Amino acid sequence: MTDSLIHFQNVDLIYDTAYALRGIDLSIRRGEHCAIIGANGSGKSTLIKLISCELYPSYKSDPFCRDILEKSRWEIAELRKRLGVITNDIHWAFQMQGQNLRGYEAVLSGFNGTLGIFAHQTYTNEQHVIAHDALERLGIAHLGDKVLGNMSTGELRKIVVARALVHPIDALLLDEPTVGLDIKAQIDFIDMIRSLSRSGTTIILVTHHIEEIFEEINKVVLLSGGTIYAQGKKEETLNSQNISAIFDMKLALEREGEHYRIRSF
Repeated sequence: MTDSLIHFQNVDLIYDTAYALRGIDLSIRRGEHCAIIGANGSGKSTLIKLISCELYPSYKSDPFCRDILEKSRWEIAELRKRLGVITNDIHWAFQMQGQNLRGYEAVLSGFNGTLGIFAHQTYTNEQHVIAHDALERLGIAHLGDKVLGNMSTGELRKIVVARALVHPIDALLLDEPTVGLDIKAQIDFIDMIRSLSRSGTTIILVTHHIEEIFEEINKVVLLSGGTIYAQGKKEETLNSQNISAIFDMKLALEREGEHYRIRSF
């Protein structure tokens, strides 16, 4: 087994007659924590769907490669056991349809990929232990008995992450994970993701918030207009010129220690 997590070469995706993504060359290794940054409409959501196998490329022009964990095709249910995907759609589905579930039940449902647990489903003692361990790993065992409808947005977001962790995943793909969180909850959530990154789970963070880029992230991919504008080591890729280009306005990127922030002119 190599250390390749994602390897795309010359990947295009077309909606109707327009390119949503064009000429995507992207490689991410295990343990290479990556931030994918772009403005709204830059192609972030489409790229997420390509990585999570919800979409497949439109054309295959040589040279071509689209491998996730060294395979070109996956059954989505099997991929979810290796790649945890955290989107706001999953969060809102539990918030709207799973209000009466306890946190523990929501986490346990990750084994079957369902929105809650049902009478016909059975779980082994080992699975119950794993679900409890997932809550413990994130420091949220106290949420196991709490009903989802009584949780804050930040608490529910952590439950959704714990649900992904019932599988021995290689990486966690997070799409705009702090949407709807207040400042304290944002900081708390990012600290939790940092802890996961240090424990061996590769983090792929998709965002347009530069301040979410934490110390352990070592690679940055900048998207613009459905193409990769720049990618590389964080220290080399994150600069005022590149950020100004992808957001189409003059911006200054400032760094204090390992923390980034943006100001406009």
